[in-house]
Parts: sequence; C-alpha cells; structure tokens
Amino acid sequence: MKESTELRATRMAYVASFLITTVLFAFLSFTQPIKSNIAAGYLWGIFLVLGTVAIGACRGKRHGLLGFFLFAAILNIVIVPPEIYLRLKGFRYETQIQFGYPRPYQLSAAERDETLFWTFPRLRPGVNSYGFEEAEPARPKPAGAYRILYLGNSCTQQGFPAMTGLILRETHPEVEVFNFANPGYSSYQGKVIARNYLKELAPDLLVVSFGWNDRWLAYGAPDEEKKIAADGGGAARRFLGGIYTRWKLLQFCRKSLAPVLGNEEPLDTPRVPAGQFKRNLEEIGAAADELGVPVIFATEPSSHAALGVSDDVIASTYARSKEASLALFREYNDITRAVAGERSSWHCIDLDALVSSRSDVREIFTGEGIYFSKGGQAVIADIEARYILGHFLARHGT
Repeated sequence: MKESTELRATRMAYVASFLITTVLFAFLSFTQPIKSNIAAGYLWGIFLVLGTVAIGACRGKRHGLLGFFLFAAILNIVIVPPEIYLRLKGFRYETQIQFGYPRPYQLSAAERDETLFWTFPRLRPGVNSYGFEEAEPARPKPAGAYRILYLGNSCTQQGFPAMTGLILRETHPEVEVFNFANPGYSSYQGKVIARNYLKELAPDLLVVSFGWNDRWLAYGAPDEEKKIAADGGGAARRFLGGIYTRWKLLQFCRKSLAPVLGNEEPLDTPRVPAGQFKRNLEEIGAAADELGVPVIFATEPSSHAALGVSDDVIASTYARSKEASLALFREYNDITRAVAGERSSWHCIDLDALVSSRSDVREIFTGEGIYFSKGGQAVIADIEARYILGHFLARHGT
C-alpha cells in the first residue's frame, strides 16, 4: 500500500527530531560521565519508543493517530535539547531538604528521621535498627567484649573503622567495632547519637571525627535550627523527589518560579558555626564521661593544604571561595584539638598533622582531596589502631 503524503511528512519530522536529539545526547555522553546522564537517556528513549509505536500504528486507515505521532516528535525536540543543554552547562537547582551535602536526590533514597534528619532505610539489607550500614549491636554487650563505637561523616563511613578492627583483633580478639557514621552527618547528629544511644550501646571507647559537613554552607537554617518531619510520603515521595532532582528542565522551571515560590540559596553561615561545633563536641564528650567512656577526637585530614582546594567545593556551593574553605578547614581542626585537651579522658589523634603534609598525600586521597583512597583508608586504620593499642588496649589487660 502506497504511503500517504501526510504520513511521509510526519515520518520525516519524526526522523529529523530524533536525529537532532540523538546527536546531542551522543555529544553529552562523550563530554560527561554516562552514569550522571542516565535520566536524559531515559527521556530520549521514552520519546523514541512513543514515536516508533505511533508510526507503526499509523499505517492503513488509522491516520487518526498521526497527531499523536507528531506530538511525540515535537515534544522530543522541545524537551530533550534544553535538558541536554542544561546538563552541559552544569545547571542545578535543588529544593526540598537542603544541606549543601548530601544533595536532595541523595536524600530521596534515604529514610527521614526527626532527630537525625536522615538514616539509611532500616528495612534495607545490611542496615541495622539504628539506620546505619553496620551489623546489629548485641544488647546487652557480650561479657568480655571491648566495644569501639565510631561517630562521623562519609569519610568515616567509607570503611576504615572495619580495617582498624581487623588490625586490633589480631592481638585482641575481644574487640568489636561499630561504625555509626553516615554521609552528610555533622557534629549535630553526632551529639544526637551520643545523647540518645550511647548508654544502650555501652561502648568501651568512642572515636569521633566531624568537621567537613559542619563547615559547609547551610541552606534554610543551621543544623541546630532545622526541623524535619519523619517519612510520611514513603515510596511515592521518594519517587517524585527523585524525578525532580534528576530532571534539569524541571529544576529550571522551578528556578524561574523562585520569585513566586521562594528561592533557596546557601546562607552566609556554616551548617554548624564554629562556636556550636565546639559545644557539640563537648556535649558528645560529656555524654561519654557520664558513662565512664573515654573519647578520641580525630581531626580531619585533607590534601587541600598541599595540593589546593578542588573546584567542586566551590561549584557545589559548599563554600564561598577556596580561601574560605581552607581557612575553615584549619579553624575546625583547631577546635577539635582544643576540645580534646579539655579533659584527661578526652584524647586526640591529629590525623591532619599526621597525614595532610605527607609526601604521598596525593595517593592517600581521591581526586577531590576529601575522601580516602583504598590505600588511604589503610593508612588511617593503621594510625588509629596503633594509637588504640598503645593507649587503651594495653591498659585493658588482655
């Protein structure tokens, strides 16, 4: 059957539409990591499938579907190129729960918590009843066990505490290590954990390391003033939140309406200002003191002083400038050192002094200068294990 002129014209419009967006998407894939643009690929694929189905249905006498076919082609050329352009420009405008880090799209997969703000979903395999990717601590603590509890952010959550535990158990099999660190956590959340859970967890030693998220710029309000409702929307909320935070065109539309709906930009204050950071560490230490638990406060190391602050710190609006970021890095580590010296039961492992100026600092950290490489995690684990062996387990008498 001869194809109608109307169908041929519509088919040509369809092909032209998708040729343009295919070339643009291919260019995007070459210039940026494909995993960060899966959403754009899904969008392109949806329109491609819709158009292909429509053209197949438009043969014969079913020309009434030509409008749908043409609509898919027009919608594709109207939506996909702007989405790709915004991604190429690095556009981002995220609302909802703002912390600088983690971003809302990262929080959309988390479980909201009224006191900790977020945790890992407690029903997910490998997550304990407290919301951490860690084994469930036995309660009460087993007789004879020497329990070490870590509090911290994503640097601690990376996993070096487990390595520390392996080293310690070579000579002290009674040691058990629990890592209660989560990505994005500040000393505020560490204080909440110490206040609410320390007594029932009954650690023999507490290791605390905060600072990165404390000094990042706050959104909406500092951590101490934030209020977050527990999960109410469940899977539907997480699904819709994930859509918004992955589609740049939706974010652009939201930004365009910002004068009406309200604009969310970082404040000129950190998530945890310096004075509050000091008080949080002191409260964590005091909660441990009440239980007779010694505390190690660890400073946070980085390659920033030696190699420079990464561009991503500024692009992600974590800090106003590289100079400001480095100054805050030093200030908050100085606060950690000062707090650790306030009481005899509080100790300091100065990872900043021990690691940040090493000749192999480039190999210890990943590219952004914050997270530890695999080799870097081993370095940190070895430093902490040596300190714990010399200052605590030797006195433990095992």
